[in-house]
Amino acid sequence: MVHFEIIGGQCLIPPGDWIDVEFAESDPPSSVHLRGGALILTQEGFGFMRVWDSTGREIDPGGE
Repeated sequence: MVHFEIIGGQCLIPPGDWIDVEFAESDPPSSVHLRGGALILTQEGFGFMRVWDSTGREIDPGGE
């Protein structure tokens, strides 16, 4: 499971798949954490993160 903070969206990534993440520049810097088997991606500041799955399809961090 991947959680997108501070947006609050989430998505399930099947075992063996991967994602690419592009964070907007921010101060403090954005972060990546693994907690309890879940990947937590946090975009700080006013920017937006962009995320793609292993097939190249863009994932909406807002969950829409």
